[in-house]
Amino acid sequence: MITIADLIKLLAIENNLIHDQTNDLSQADTLIQPPGGNCMNWVLGHLLESQISMLKALNGNPPIDLVLLDRYKRESPLIISEGEGVLSFEALLDGHDKVHAAIAARLSVMNETDFEVEIQQGERKVIRGWRVFFLHFHYTYHIGQLEQLRQLAGKTEKII
Repeated sequence: MITIADLIKLLAIENNLIHDQTNDLSQADTLIQPPGGNCMNWVLGHLLESQISMLKALNGNPPIDLVLLDRYKRESPLIISEGEGVLSFEALLDGHDKVHAAIAARLSVMNETDFEVEIQQGERKVIRGWRVFFLHFHYTYHIGQLEQLRQLAGKTEKII
């Protein structure tokens, strides 16, 4: 089992990776539609929504308005262009930094026993540590998509 300090470090590495994978891209680059999937703008918004879910599982308060992320929820329609509810690339990255800082602050005041507590997840109760672990898995799954989406925008240098 990793420690809370390890998780804080891992989340910092991942937040930096998001910035590395989006470096030198434009809003238009993030709207390039891949075959059979979502564009980078949607992935970035969905990542942000996932991080807010982690923050809420940690009993933290989201630093951004959740209504702004309605367009990025699971199974939402593909984003293929600018439109209602589509956030700017800059707003998405700013949101990532704010939520990352809120998660790190929340984790820094928690202890290992906080992860053994049952929390409500929809219709059932789950152990907080399991919920955070699952949300982290989901988060890293989508971070992995950024490399391919960056390449679609013509940036083919190796990031990691």
